[in-house]
Amino acid sequence: MKIAILGSVALAVPPFRQGGTEWIAYYQAEGLGKLGHKVLLFAATGSKRENYELIEVGGGDTIAGSGTIQDRFYGSSIPDRHYTESSRNLRKENVYLAQVIQQLIDRKDDYDLILNNMRGEAVFIPLAKTLGKPFVNVMHLPLFPELASLFKQYNTNIITISNAQRKNFPFLNYLATIYNCVDVKKFVFNKKGSDYLLMLGSISPHKNQLGAIRVARKLGMDLVLAGKIGDQNYFNKIKKEIDGVKIQWVGELSVEAKMELYQNARAFLFPILWEEPFGLVMIEAMACGTPVIAFANGAIPEVLVDGLTGYVIEGNSEEKMAEAIKKIDKIRREDCRKYVEEKFTVEKMVGDYEKALLEITFNI
Repeated sequence: MKIAILGSVALAVPPFRQGGTEWIAYYQAEGLGKLGHKVLLFAATGSKRENYELIEVGGGDTIAGSGTIQDRFYGSSIPDRHYTESSRNLRKENVYLAQVIQQLIDRKDDYDLILNNMRGEAVFIPLAKTLGKPFVNVMHLPLFPELASLFKQYNTNIITISNAQRKNFPFLNYLATIYNCVDVKKFVFNKKGSDYLLMLGSISPHKNQLGAIRVARKLGMDLVLAGKIGDQNYFNKIKKEIDGVKIQWVGELSVEAKMELYQNARAFLFPILWEEPFGLVMIEAMACGTPVIAFANGAIPEVLVDGLTGYVIEGNSEEKMAEAIKKIDKIRREDCRKYVEEKFTVEKMVGDYEKALLEITFNI
């Protein structure tokens, strides 16, 4: 196959620090390239060149990092970034998406189908039809009515990353559900964790770091929070709870630094309040042997096995989450690792993408 993979204009592929979609796009491109397919990866400046052709688009700078805010929080004198209108990053990302569109037009003879991971998917659908190219959209984010209507109009091929994503829109053209993956060679198993709790993710209300803080305080346990600031107002609300001793925030981390946190955590907390499409951090934690305790929203019951790899908490109950932590030693860290090795490896995910795309190719 000759495949145009649209990775990300927001961050490099793979990302230097935080970023889930970008890792999946990287594994798609690398894996399908290794299987002998010709891959053109469209990705932000600074992306990695492997056994595929890399077409750099955009600056990889439309997801603002938390560096200046984090440094100010800990007393640095780094000045504020320049003030701009609130829609600047959105407008900038649209410029970068336009660059992708032009490259897809210029290179139309070099690929047979488009596999899209980029947010802003709607802008590519009419283009793909005009070019006569099959378009497959990977749903890394939740569906919403206006997007679903567009998908229905164009009969778009959709790959969901969990079955839960389909719940409210069963009438669309679903090609497959393909779960995300983790590199089990990179995320190394540790059979014995330490005593702290861990939560990793963008600091935002829907991620609910405040809930994790309340649970940790209730139990008198240490909690480490990691991740960039996604919502400054929410961060301002919770930072008074971050004392740097019992409750720590370590900002956005490199892969190596977050892996060490995963490996040594007693449990990974995921008290999310939205319809989580997948939850990549959960399988990263489990790959390292760390059990997960998560609210049962979105794909959580698909990704986490209650009583085997952690605990699924119904009703967004912080009380039940605290009770689950008390019995976390009943979960065998070896079972967490084995489960990931059976269900969420890079090889399995890439094989599933190849199967789905071959189905499209044979139907052209």
